[in-house]
Amino acid sequence: MDSSTDIDILPYFLAFAACALLIGYIYEKKRTEALKLVAKSLGFSFSQKARYQTEPKHQNFQLFSKGHGSKVKNEMWGKRNGTHVSIFGYQYTVGHGKHSTTHHQTVVALDCKTLNFPTFELKPENTLHKIGQVFGYQDIDFEDSPEFSRKYLLRGDNEAKIRQLFTPRVIRFFESNQSLCIEAQNNILIFYKPSKRCKPDEISVFLAEGQRIRAAFNS
Repeated sequence: MDSSTDIDILPYFLAFAACALLIGYIYEKKRTEALKLVAKSLGFSFSQKARYQTEPKHQNFQLFSKGHGSKVKNEMWGKRNGTHVSIFGYQYTVGHGKHSTTHHQTVVALDCKTLNFPTFELKPENTLHKIGQVFGYQDIDFEDSPEFSRKYLLRGDNEAKIRQLFTPRVIRFFESNQSLCIEAQNNILIFYKPSKRCKPDEISVFLAEGQRIRAAFNS
């Protein structure tokens, strides 16, 4: 293709890019308005931008250390059953330029004042994790619960306390609920599904799922 052909198609490329940006802007604006209504229905406060304390409060969690260009937005917060709850969109980018991918997901963060978690990360186990274990990548398994150990990768600094936390009741809960990602530190527990951004009408169900997770640890 010669340079004159490149020049001929350039306006079409720019017009296409402009349309894509406009469509994205309109979609995000409609999503924000819908999330405002969801927050109102839940009796929660809402901010399109993250509260000043949200990112610093969660910066030591593994999710928030991934990639670059991270951003929290469309945050709603309030109380449910005596627990402070925050629900927000989180995005981060891996790679650079045309090889980059931006991940979007919804996070439920629970401030569990009555609990004191050891630092841990629980997520679905995949083939790469299994290969990594051969080279010493940590995975806390339970001999009496092979199904749980097959489904999930469980990691953390204090293995003894983590084993104490994951009682048979907690393990049974996670055995029957797949594809969950949980992280906890001290009294904060966050819940998300990898690269899963909830539609506005799914937020209430997602919140209820987070509350069930919290209840499982409160036995």
